[in-house]
Amino acid sequence: MKLPGFIKNNLLFKVTSANAFLVFAKMGFTLITQKVLAIIIGAEGIALVGNLKNVTAFFEKFSVLGTSNGLVKYVAEYKDDKQKLNQLFSTTLLFSTAAALLSFCILFFGASFLNQSIFGETRDFKLIFKILAFVIPFLSLNAIVNALLNGLSAYKIFTKATLVIVVVNTVLIVGFTYKLGLYGSLVAVAIIPIVQFICYIVITFKTSFTYISLKGVTLNLSFKNKLLPYSLMTIVVVLFANINEIAIRRLIEHKISIADSGYWTAMNSISNAYMQFTAAIFPLYILPRYARITNTYNFRKEVKHIYKMLLPLLIVGLFLVFLLKQQIITLLYTTEFLEMSKYFKWQLLGDLVKFTAFVIAYQFLAKKQTTNFIITELFSVIVFYMLSVYFIDYYGTEGVVIAHFIRYILYFLVVLFILRKSFVGVNRAL
Repeated sequence: MKLPGFIKNNLLFKVTSANAFLVFAKMGFTLITQKVLAIIIGAEGIALVGNLKNVTAFFEKFSVLGTSNGLVKYVAEYKDDKQKLNQLFSTTLLFSTAAALLSFCILFFGASFLNQSIFGETRDFKLIFKILAFVIPFLSLNAIVNALLNGLSAYKIFTKATLVIVVVNTVLIVGFTYKLGLYGSLVAVAIIPIVQFICYIVITFKTSFTYISLKGVTLNLSFKNKLLPYSLMTIVVVLFANINEIAIRRLIEHKISIADSGYWTAMNSISNAYMQFTAAIFPLYILPRYARITNTYNFRKEVKHIYKMLLPLLIVGLFLVFLLKQQIITLLYTTEFLEMSKYFKWQLLGDLVKFTAFVIAYQFLAKKQTTNFIITELFSVIVFYMLSVYFIDYYGTEGVVIAHFIRYILYFLVVLFILRKSFVGVNRAL
């Protein structure tokens, strides 16, 4: 009877189990999407779609001025206090309005500059950025609902909503790509937030409006001082991280070929797919949990608990991915992409170290340690680019993946050094 009791009372186990089901489902639909993209638009097209996804990823965070993690933290803290929640969402609404106006100006009026910077002088996809300019409000609303579900640790509703969104997104991307080729793929990526918003409203309506009262939302900035540190942390880091990915893609294109840039993008897509087994744990479990921890003893205890439960599963999973790498490539893409099989060793090792480091580093977010978070993340981004520039001359595109591995070893060491007092010495307050 011990195991059922453990399962019943262990939130981390529940979140992990729900997430595992979701990831398997997402991987199935990702297989369909990636296969279609590989066949119709090839490695070059996948590289260009990757660039647009980086742009969208930045504006997804910027649409709420980078306050998503702050929203998760304060929803978790004040979920039983309607007045505080109304103040929180009032501030977020004003932030989102300011972000939407600024984003519209950047995307709509800067479409030509962005097109040249992201896609190059020979490609004309200016209309994509103008479409994205009108989609920004949907990005912000999605971010707010997503943060609400994470802050409540509402993993069942989150799983259901995400699964529906994945299915609809797959249909959208496959259909547009089949009809319009590369241009269709880009249009689909740009309009997906609208589809996500419709799915969120239909599925999470009851939960969302239980905690968000439209009558209680007013024009006030009472939470601005609490949210601004998260805004600074997220915007700086996400901006540089996505610019860095685009820059590395362009580096590979210029040094080697755009096809190799596509192979590296495909490797990242596979990495994102299997790392989704752990990705949802951070906002759904780790961030709300760390936010409530007040001393180093409980922090060490929680880190040990997370490692004990998840590291063995992750290691076994990564080992299986390595053994089956050629089958995975053939299944997801075409034989043209088998070139990327040599990237797996370094990518998998880097991802293992990355997860191990992130479990500890999430204390920076939970405790609003803005300086520590920005320094470590910018260190990671800058080191990655510098190592990529150095290793690409010796090892080609494989050098970029080697840089990924070394980057996270150095990042982990820096995080451990900063948080050394949380692991060594007497129990102290956080």
